[in-house]
Amino acid sequence: AQKLCEYLVPHLRNQASKPVRFVISPMQRTIQTILPTLEELADDADVMINGLYFESEGCHTREKVEPGMNADEINERLLHPSGARSARFEAFQSGAENGWYAHGSGPETRPESEVRAAQFTVWMMEYLDEQLAEFGDSSGDIFDAGVTLLPEEEHESYHDRLSPRTRQRRTAIFVGHGDFMSLVLKRIVAGFGHSVEKEKVPHRSAFVHNNTGITELEYFGNGRFLVMSQNQVPHLSGPNATYITGGGLKDGWSYLMPTDGCLDSEVSIAYADEVQPHVEEQTEALKSLYLSKKKNPRDGRGKDLTVVVKQGLQVVGCASLDEQSGRVSDVVVRPSARRSQVGKSLIEAVRQHAEEVGIATLTTKPDTDESKVFFE
Repeated sequence: AQKLCEYLVPHLRNQASKPVRFVISPMQRTIQTILPTLEELADDADVMINGLYFESEGCHTREKVEPGMNADEINERLLHPSGARSARFEAFQSGAENGWYAHGSGPETRPESEVRAAQFTVWMMEYLDEQLAEFGDSSGDIFDAGVTLLPEEEHESYHDRLSPRTRQRRTAIFVGHGDFMSLVLKRIVAGFGHSVEKEKVPHRSAFVHNNTGITELEYFGNGRFLVMSQNQVPHLSGPNATYITGGGLKDGWSYLMPTDGCLDSEVSIAYADEVQPHVEEQTEALKSLYLSKKKNPRDGRGKDLTVVVKQGLQVVGCASLDEQSGRVSDVVVRPSARRSQVGKSLIEAVRQHAEEVGIATLTTKPDTDESKVFFE
């Protein structure tokens, strides 16, 4: 906490507009981490404790729910002794007069964490948009993302985080937790396209943070972000990196990964012009990588169906079916999935659909020996 303070305070005093806005988790350890910084900045800090911003799983002791601190307790035990006397409290789900996890009925489940991450992400974007709209273009001493540089700013280095700037940056600092921030970051990077693949199963990718790791985003308004850096610890860097902790496999981050086999294969069928964009992108990539460059001829009369086998949101096999001619083409299965039943699932799905719509005969034209063996 003190090392973080020694880095943040000169950076914020020289380069951030005032007040610096802090959005902080209601959990004690998070507030304690940022307290030295708040104490140094004093009235230059605008503090909000957000009840949606706690770590995944909530607050419990051996499965027994703990309510957490309410607003008065956070003020009395943590904020007021450090001089932060005007903090606001928002999104306490049972009201700020009750503990931040008083609404909990047990440890928060993964689906509940995902829902809360979506809520917080939407809230965060609205909060940032409000900051941008508050001053509009009237505040000439503030430099925001996308603003044209002044001649006197050409010598300033973006990577120099401590020297004074001609114009200061409007800055919001979100002080939260590694796992929950990963859920939020995935939604930011996906640009509203993030989707949970299977209920109660973690997503297949995650962002890792060291303790007090800093991720920097530039916000352009209306949900537009640039990820400038992720999980940086300039305040802890040194010859031995003695103070850097967390953020490694030994710290348990691998538990965020879904276990092998938990994402079952599923078959879906859609007309080619109705395939979801993320599916079309993957099927076209598979065809480009693993199919012969020779195109199977089509009579041009029918309308192609796309048949895909997915594991979660990942496409592992695909095929095309011309309903008019009964021609099956562009059958491709990822090499690593060929020993499973993916190919069989594809062909069975094609056959079943053909029966349902009255296609009497299915035809195909294998163009490699391997393809011939597959269809035989």
